[in-house]
Amino acid sequence: MSTDLVALTNDRPDVAAVLEGLAPRLGVAVGAQPGGCRVYDESGRLVMIAAEPLLVAVPGEVERLLGGRVSAAQPVWWTDIRAAADLADAHRVARACADELVARHGGTVWSGAGR
Repeated sequence: MSTDLVALTNDRPDVAAVLEGLAPRLGVAVGAQPGGCRVYDESGRLVMIAAEPLLVAVPGEVERLLGGRVSAAQPVWWTDIRAAADLADAHRVARACADELVARHGGTVWSGAGR
């Protein structure tokens, strides 16, 4: 099963810049393209996908979409991050990306674990 994370940030994040900064430390390669970024391991296998951030400005929308388990001040930038299910390091890479987005832009990370 894949790992789903959502980075909810106060500012519009530059996902490609964050991933390119993390790539050497995590041992991955980044492929930026319209609609988001793909991250590959050294063997060329897809590790994770980070979608293009979307602005959520409707009060209560984040809570409605995520089941009320997280609260975020509006407006907030929503970045979907999905880690591959079949790679041991995929969750770690996805979590590092989400955590770095929040560290740089403020906000919180929601994890789909335990849904």
